[in-house]
Amino acid sequence: MIRFETAPKFSSRGIVFGFLVLLLSALSSCDSNRFFEDNQSIAGDKWDYNDVKKYTVNVDDTTAHFNLCINVRHSFHYEWRNMYVMVTTEFPDGRKVDSRVNLSLSEPDGRWYARCIGDNCYISIPIKENTMFPQKGKYTFSIRQDMRQNPLPLVKYIGFRVEKVLK
Repeated sequence: MIRFETAPKFSSRGIVFGFLVLLLSALSSCDSNRFFEDNQSIAGDKWDYNDVKKYTVNVDDTTAHFNLCINVRHSFHYEWRNMYVMVTTEFPDGRKVDSRVNLSLSEPDGRWYARCIGDNCYISIPIKENTMFPQKGKYTFSIRQDMRQNPLPLVKYIGFRVEKVLK
């Protein structure tokens, strides 16, 4: 007797999952301009004034141009259209510069600028574009929330990204 085996059956869920894995792999491999990126979670999704996120970037090239970005992951139910943060830049020589930055998160009608999947919304917001680092060495960027409400609810993580501007 000859026995014929049937091909394995794939569920539509399995096909969709496989496609998403391939797509995410392809997108992450195309990120050749990323120089530095670090995302730090917010405990309990409530960002307290005292929870300062610090990112240290080592710079060797003072002739290259960079974009500096803040990454935000927040809940789809975040209440406000924006988020104010205080960014402190510490230069290799110890000098510090503070900047209050308004991170715009949505359109006036409430549509998020972020990519949202379920309750998670992710956005990377440029805060300084096509800039150069004036000194070689370690730069420390500190980010703390600067809103009126403390703790700030429904913020899941804050990150810092440095992209090399490709010519």
